[in-house]
Amino acid sequence: MMNLTQIQLSDLKIGQPLPHNLVDENHAVLRERGHIFKTPDDLSSLPDRKIFFQCKENRLNHGEQNDNDPALFDFNGMQLKVGDKLMLKPQSNASSLCFSKNGACMVTVIGYIPNVMLLVSLPANDQMVGAPFVEGDQMQANFFNGKNAFSFRIFVDYVIKHPFKCLCLSFPRQIKGQTIRKSRRIRTEIKARANVTNAQILITNLSISGAQITLQDDLGLKLNEKLELSFELQCEDQNIPMLLNMNIKSSNVKSNLLFCHGVEFANLNAEQVFALRSFVHQEIVKDPTVVI
Repeated sequence: MMNLTQIQLSDLKIGQPLPHNLVDENHAVLRERGHIFKTPDDLSSLPDRKIFFQCKENRLNHGEQNDNDPALFDFNGMQLKVGDKLMLKPQSNASSLCFSKNGACMVTVIGYIPNVMLLVSLPANDQMVGAPFVEGDQMQANFFNGKNAFSFRIFVDYVIKHPFKCLCLSFPRQIKGQTIRKSRRIRTEIKARANVTNAQILITNLSISGAQITLQDDLGLKLNEKLELSFELQCEDQNIPMLLNMNIKSSNVKSNLLFCHGVEFANLNAEQVFALRSFVHQEIVKDPTVVI
């Protein structure tokens, strides 16, 4: 159940995301969690009546939490390093931006000044169409450090073009993180081919140790039967061909008469393991909700 904690207007800080929904005494939401007041005029636009935070018990986390239990982290708990990749997605008030790949783009962390700014590279030209970045636009950033998936909102403070092309972003304030289990199985829609049929197969989830494959034809596959599957992984700017040996570990028929098989990869070499791990990592950074 939600608790209401009355606050004063002076408790709200310009430039910092709201940690909880801001509501009135009738529980009507005035501003949603994560909203950022950018100017004093934004604050003065609030109605002249009692205001409350609508919240559950919160934790500020340095990296320890239960699986599937979103929590608040501080910046150090995120363990962000120079060279790490962030996925940026424009928010509704950044309509001047249009990214060509899934409505998002990848950038590289160049550096940061604590509580001041976060400096990242400009995305590659082929990731963007339409208007360039606009100062003041709001972004959602996603980051995966190998254990936790993080998301936070930031603003584009400056677009720097000389002597280097980069973005100066506002420093992350409210950082939400979720532990990703070791198997890191993700939802996918990857087309594949098997050595036992010419029918098209769809890989509907994937991890570094196995996958689920779906097809319309009954191949009569039995448990522990061997299968060879070929497909491609799109890792950043390159397509990596994969040819993997695997064993059938489970079989079932869905209500829409699709045949599903759980498979376990066999005899992976180092390059194949690296490609699978890189792809899973990349997809979690793009969208942490793909994790199963």
